[in-house]
Amino acid sequence: MKKINTILENRDIKAETLISIYDIKEEIVTQMEGVFFRNYSEDLMNVENYGENITATLSRDSIFHLLPEKLFFEDTTHKRNKKQFFDFTEDYQELLRKRREILSFFQPFDISFFKLSLDFEQKLNFFAETGNNFFQNFFLNDTKSNPRNSKPETDKYIAKLKMVLPFVSQIRGNLQLIADLLKTIFEVDKVEIKEIELFKKHFIIHKEGLSKDEYLTMDKELVTFFEYLKQWFLPVELKCDFRLKDYSRPIILGESLILEYNTNL
Repeated sequence: MKKINTILENRDIKAETLISIYDIKEEIVTQMEGVFFRNYSEDLMNVENYGENITATLSRDSIFHLLPEKLFFEDTTHKRNKKQFFDFTEDYQELLRKRREILSFFQPFDISFFKLSLDFEQKLNFFAETGNNFFQNFFLNDTKSNPRNSKPETDKYIAKLKMVLPFVSQIRGNLQLIADLLKTIFEVDKVEIKEIELFKKHFIIHKEGLSKDEYLTMDKELVTFFEYLKQWFLPVELKCDFRLKDYSRPIILGESLILEYNTNL
């Protein structure tokens, strides 16, 4: 297929996908040639620029191709003049003329259907480019439908958790997978989930080398983080709490000692 002076390799790619990548301001006119051409041609056969319009030729069926031929042509079209030798050229040209007229009649409907499909493709491209922000805004930032989100959330850990919301149905309740997810979010090598009693879990985040201020800040952030975690990724009957721990360093007097973080009585 050739568009102006650019050659594109577009086999097995639908026309909407190819056209949507261009910032086209002109009116797009589609011309459906029928799926017969799909046997040896791509979906988008040709694109030509005619001033204010762009004509895209597609190997797709028009509404005309989907309707019975009996609606437009008689079975006896080629049975006139009972001569042994009959030149069908004139009849063939007349059939082509009628076919063009019928296609022209249905073309506005074909164009409307194509524009709907193209608009849908462009919206898919938009969501693909913006990542999961659409899901974040829809599920978490809509304060009218979700009163629990009355305050905008800027927590960096929650921001990471939001990115996997589209896969919540595969993650919810899978504690081993959640532990691996927490290791990535908190950038730690170890996350333990201990069972304190039935339907109560203890999450231990092994975060090493925090100062007093860093520990207090992260401990405060985790309160909000685990509220989100419980809301979206844990069974409703499961209760949980969390702890920040650093068991990697020995207790040495004179160094930074934080009770219940890197120091135990």
